Amino acid sequence: MLRLFAMAVLTSCTAGDSGAGGFFADVTARSGIDFRLVNGTSGEHFIVETMIGGLGWIDYDGDGDFDLYLANAHSRPREADRLGEETDRLYRNDGGGRFTDATKAAGVGERGYGGGVAVGDYDNDGDADLFVTNFGRNTLYRNGGGTFADVAAQAGLAEPGYSTSAAWFDMDRDGDLDLYVVRYLRYQPATSRSCREKGLSIYCSPKLFPGERDLLYRNLGGGVFEEIGERAGIERAGEEGKGLGVAVADFDADGFLDVYVANDTTPNFLWKNRGDGTFVDIAPAAGAALSADGRPQAGMGVDLADVDADGRTDIHVTNFAKELNSLFRAKGNGVFEESARRANLAATYESLGFGTLFLDVDLDGDPDIVNANGHVDDVVERSFPETGSSYRQRTALLLNGGDGRFEEASDRGGPFFRERVVGRGLARADFDNDGDVDLALMALDRSLVLLRNENPFGHRSLTIRLEGTRSPRDAAGASIEVEVDGRRRVFEYSTARSYLSAGDPRVVVGLGKASRVGRLRIRWSSGLVQEVRDVPAEGFLDVREP
Repeated sequence: MLRLFAMAVLTSCTAGDSGAGGFFADVTARSGIDFRLVNGTSGEHFIVETMIGGLGWIDYDGDGDFDLYLANAHSRPREADRLGEETDRLYRNDGGGRFTDATKAAGVGERGYGGGVAVGDYDNDGDADLFVTNFGRNTLYRNGGGTFADVAAQAGLAEPGYSTSAAWFDMDRDGDLDLYVVRYLRYQPATSRSCREKGLSIYCSPKLFPGERDLLYRNLGGGVFEEIGERAGIERAGEEGKGLGVAVADFDADGFLDVYVANDTTPNFLWKNRGDGTFVDIAPAAGAALSADGRPQAGMGVDLADVDADGRTDIHVTNFAKELNSLFRAKGNGVFEESARRANLAATYESLGFGTLFLDVDLDGDPDIVNANGHVDDVVERSFPETGSSYRQRTALLLNGGDGRFEEASDRGGPFFRERVVGRGLARADFDNDGDVDLALMALDRSLVLLRNENPFGHRSLTIRLEGTRSPRDAAGASIEVEVDGRRRVFEYSTARSYLSAGDPRVVVGLGKASRVGRLRIRWSSGLVQEVRDVPAEGFLDVREP
């Protein structure tokens, strides 16, 4: 067993309330968060208006609890590539479920037409940094210890375009974070075509526009990046890809991190990292590009988890209404099988999903699914009444039965899960550090929603926080195999997941009534493997890479 540098139980979890209201309580009103997303919709139906809603959890002040950054758009979508009057917002977590607007004090407040948020310590100084994608110029906020400076231009990350999600990861195992930026369409609101259906103005299909190539930035050190996408082989992520969601893991267990991209109306990408600075898309051959009947779908959000406890990372992608969400179940050696029907995801057929997260809602040891749903077409009830689709839709909760089959359980989610909203970004964090996972959800038609997990069954958990030494300091890209009562499951340590969003990277392991974790096996992105044995349940565990 490799030597454990730090292992400390910092605090104990406490059981939640009785759970009569469901798994989650809507605590937005008493949180102090008063953010409402501005998209400037005026009836002209520019695509940018409906494909927004990013957010990110970040402990920006290093006090041990997670704060919340919310990406805003602005009131002039026709001029989306210009700055608006509205700003992004940063809310500081003050504890006790209360947040304070710290936007000005922290030196943030991006005014672009915002897309997504990515969080990572790219300079390995111990402070989490922010990358914000926009329609137009992207922004890199370097964290100087609780205050930020926009260094995108100096860093070489200010490339304009239609950027959506982004992921920090160490592509070359040199110990610092590189950056993959997903881009969507070659599109200009001021000159774009308009679309109508049955006399009504509607949002045009992405099929009518060419895709825009994704960007891959290599970290050169010293705060400088080089865009190497074409040289690295991802130039196909142009016409052939219209990307929205991204997630990172070593899918084929060869020691190098790969990149999965959910594309809208085109086949999804699985970029295999060859380890020499180049990538190749293996999604078609690996069985992770198309639906079970061989069709591209409207990939929006993506997340990763070991749904069936076989020690392999599976992929979940949200899709359009009248398309099942995809579940690509790993079979080993980098091969996947589309298993949405076998996993009983039929309940996702009627909804249009954006943000999606695996989290162990009930802390029984199995990853469940929460999907933020909402249509892209605000007149769909009139323009396509024959589909039965609704613009506002319910957020979905799907509980894992332990075998990778899911039960639709939205009615047990709590009062908010019975509301209909136009859901977009969805991000997870244990914002109150009580040992269960809470949620923040962005919607187009209402204020931000903050949902606190009530842990109604009082189940135990272990929260694992990693610190890299040879690997990036924030440990992005590590995986953790956890053994509890002889059953093993793997977790990915990453902030990049869902749709346009960044989450709390800490791994929360649901233990049910178990009293101990038999073994942890950590695979750091440096390639080093470390084991920790016989860990008490109910607490927080810090592990530092040797």
